[in-house]
Amino acid sequence: MKWLKKSSALLTTLLLTSVVATGCGGNNAANSPAGTAQPESTASSELKPYEVVMVFPDAPQNDNQLVQDAMNDYLKKTYPELNVTVKLNPIDWGAWSDKTNLMMASGDKMDLLFTADWLGFQQQVTKGGLLPLDDLLAKYGADIEAVEKDYHDPAKRGGKLYGIHTHQELGGTQGVYLSKELVDKYNFDLSVLKSGKVEDLEPMLQTIKENEPGVTPLVAPSFPLEAYYSSTNLDSIASIAAINTVGTPADDYTVINSYTTPRYMELAKLTNKWYKAGYINKDALTPGLDAWKKIQAGKGFAYVTDMDIIADMEIGKAAVSPNGSIKAGREMLQIPLNIDRLQTGKMTATMYAISKSSEDPERAMMLLNLFYKDKELLTLFNFGIEGTHYVLKDGQIALPEGKTTDNVGYYHDIMWQLGNQMLNYTRVGEDPNKYQNYEKFNEQITANPSRIFGFIFDPEPVKNELISIDNANKTFVDGLKSGQLDPEEVLPKMLEKQKAAGADKVIAEAQKQLDAWLKENGKK
Repeated sequence: MKWLKKSSALLTTLLLTSVVATGCGGNNAANSPAGTAQPESTASSELKPYEVVMVFPDAPQNDNQLVQDAMNDYLKKTYPELNVTVKLNPIDWGAWSDKTNLMMASGDKMDLLFTADWLGFQQQVTKGGLLPLDDLLAKYGADIEAVEKDYHDPAKRGGKLYGIHTHQELGGTQGVYLSKELVDKYNFDLSVLKSGKVEDLEPMLQTIKENEPGVTPLVAPSFPLEAYYSSTNLDSIASIAAINTVGTPADDYTVINSYTTPRYMELAKLTNKWYKAGYINKDALTPGLDAWKKIQAGKGFAYVTDMDIIADMEIGKAAVSPNGSIKAGREMLQIPLNIDRLQTGKMTATMYAISKSSEDPERAMMLLNLFYKDKELLTLFNFGIEGTHYVLKDGQIALPEGKTTDNVGYYHDIMWQLGNQMLNYTRVGEDPNKYQNYEKFNEQITANPSRIFGFIFDPEPVKNELISIDNANKTFVDGLKSGQLDPEEVLPKMLEKQKAAGADKVIAEAQKQLDAWLKENGKK
């Protein structure tokens, strides 16, 4: 999953979204119309035609209308009793927030809306833009419940459910990708990374710097302080508020400022040292910079970021990365340095909701339910039309002969957004067992929950302070995470600015809410 996927775990994203965000097994059923929920006490002939408008973030696709027509033909043929069609309304990522906020404020017709804690889910609920889903799910969501019934609580507000989580991997891993060619050339001993510490990369980075002119030892944008620190060391609540999970007992629920831990200073100093040594590219903060393109061009060795989920993942265990190798155009190794715990925020990172402006919420839920059971419908949405936008080669998705991702007309990577991801095909070059690996990985994640899994922070009492803290951080955070600023000089100044912006009040409010939740749940 890309969450985007990622997104979800990055410290900077937590800071930018905290004002509107909360603190923050598989179904391989064959495609079949059987089991589709029907409106209670309503004959199918009484259902009037209805068009479900789906609004989701995606780059423009030339053949969007063609795919939409194919989906509607399939729906009419396979589920005539629903009498439903779909209108696909993708919105470019860059315009997403402004456009969806305007649509919601104007009451434009939307039925199914992609949402996430990092895309304003809390704000959408607070403003009354989303409908509660509990009754709709109970009546028309049997296939959703078959795979997601244990994961609804994080999307509840005021005891009511407002979002349906995509069935996918329940966490991620963070670590380092390495060029296999250069690892082999210098016979690097990767066993040192079994420590799980990013510091142990340093001798390798030094070797590359000294012997490979034109190759950046550690390619950015993506840094240990965002792709590694928070997920490895914290149970994040909101903005600066977190539980330090390193060197503290399992029943320690003390809320701290995440920038005050010894580990943050250690990693900030390390990154500053690497930047001064020339291990990190100087243009790391340039907007739109793509680290993978540097690696494709043979100008990068290591990349600290989220990892592919593959079979038998262990801290420090090196393996060839199928997706990383595709992105790099060369063989890449991946070495996990951290494996996530089950976090509340993960359950609200990829969801669909039903907009208040929906004219038929029942039909919207019926359609959403289909994406959790119907492989063919999901494939149309994710990959387009067979023979036109893709062909199957040994059960995997490939481009038709003579086509590229640029001219095929319908090619995107948003499989992580919708429905039961375990039903998806894999692409040629990916591990054919990718989704089986996800299911196995989910067992590993579920067995290691966050200390505060299920806790939802309400930012409303400190919303002004959160905005002020975010503004205070902007002067410092990018420079610290990229190594361009000396943390021993700058971090105390940032903490002073945070304090003046209301950091103590935010920490106290988080502790107050957490203590109440712990007491309510018999944990304290």
